[in-house]
Amino acid sequence: MRRLVWLSVLLVGFLATAPASADVVIYRFAKVIDGTGNVLDARDIAVNGGRIKAVGNNLDKSVSGQVVMMEGLTALPGLIDAHTHITYGLSHYPDGNAWEALGKIERADRYEAAKVNALKTLQTGVTSVRDLNADGRLDFDLKAAINAGEVPGPRIYTSGPGIHPFNDPLPDGTETATAEFLAEAAAKRVAMGADWIKIFGTTGSASDLTSRAYYSAEAIAAAADAAIKAGKRITVHTYGPEAVDAAIAAGVTSIDHPVGMSAAQIKAMASAGIIYVPTIDHNRYYAQHGSEYSYGADIQAGLRVFVGRNIETTRLAHATGVMIAMGSDAVLSGFGENTCELKAFVAAGMSTAEAIQTATVNGAKLLGEDANLGRLQPGFEADFVALSGDPLSDINAITDGVTVVMKAGSLVVDHRADPAQINKPNCGALY
Repeated sequence: MRRLVWLSVLLVGFLATAPASADVVIYRFAKVIDGTGNVLDARDIAVNGGRIKAVGNNLDKSVSGQVVMMEGLTALPGLIDAHTHITYGLSHYPDGNAWEALGKIERADRYEAAKVNALKTLQTGVTSVRDLNADGRLDFDLKAAINAGEVPGPRIYTSGPGIHPFNDPLPDGTETATAEFLAEAAAKRVAMGADWIKIFGTTGSASDLTSRAYYSAEAIAAAADAAIKAGKRITVHTYGPEAVDAAIAAGVTSIDHPVGMSAAQIKAMASAGIIYVPTIDHNRYYAQHGSEYSYGADIQAGLRVFVGRNIETTRLAHATGVMIAMGSDAVLSGFGENTCELKAFVAAGMSTAEAIQTATVNGAKLLGEDANLGRLQPGFEADFVALSGDPLSDINAITDGVTVVMKAGSLVVDHRADPAQINKPNCGALY
């Protein structure tokens, strides 16, 4: 109940920050960093009608508009989280049975918890998410409410329920999913209105660190072909290398999670332009929050080892030229920790500028929104994050310093008057 009261208070603040007209507003910063990680020769961002009108210096001399001082703050584009589970939420997080509690929660309560997750996501500076694997049309309903301005939250790119043996049980007497079966499964998601088609290529999730293939390469190719013909993008979940070759051959847009990929697989991903979403940090999250899930010392140790393997795979992929996008794989109490993944990327050998790219230009490329999101340029959506530090010298400025968030021209988070409210997640130690 306390959490829902908190949400109601912030909802009032959100509605109050929406612009009353399409007048130009010029936001003046100490520094402006584009999604490429480059510092722009600019301090001003002019916003009009939800889009960026101009970027430059002293724009008030050439553009008629109100000037809003962002004293001492650094601007970045709104961030993109390429892998979330925003509908996985509870009103509280009891010790030891979070997954069990999630399975029992009523739909209405889960939807209210999803609203809290959406607001927490904005607090991290994330203005767009790709949400993968939701049931009961919760993701579609939340997306519609956010788009209508009824609920504060990021843009949601939906998948509905991922293609998985649990969501798509085989007909009686059938032991193997055929190509026709998976093509039909993809067609069902298209009919639902999903933005993405997610295929669970293997086992692996939370404390299950296995990677056993669910589907044949032919079946995955058939699902991907059906999705592509419908104009949809496809991602394949694989916890190891087992479904990577099939995903590459199928021409998917991204591959999520895999550790232990071979150098040949990584080179093939780079050549095909497939985007890698490593989701390194979420296993740190599970280990650190083990008491919420009844994960004992052995499970926690295994999760930490998996983090290390994931970092090494990411290091090799990055060195080989694979495009990498930030995905938190946030669930339950993990919302608010979305950008901790950036620290894992720096640990994997990226520069701070390269880490920024994973959550801006690379994320926009993954979504097919690279002419609309991820940059601070005229004509792009007016999404920006204002930070109290400099992320090019310290990536923690993003995780710990998000003071203001603008989405589509509306200030949806503003802690300038009360910096004590700035989200400061406990990202903890990766290993």
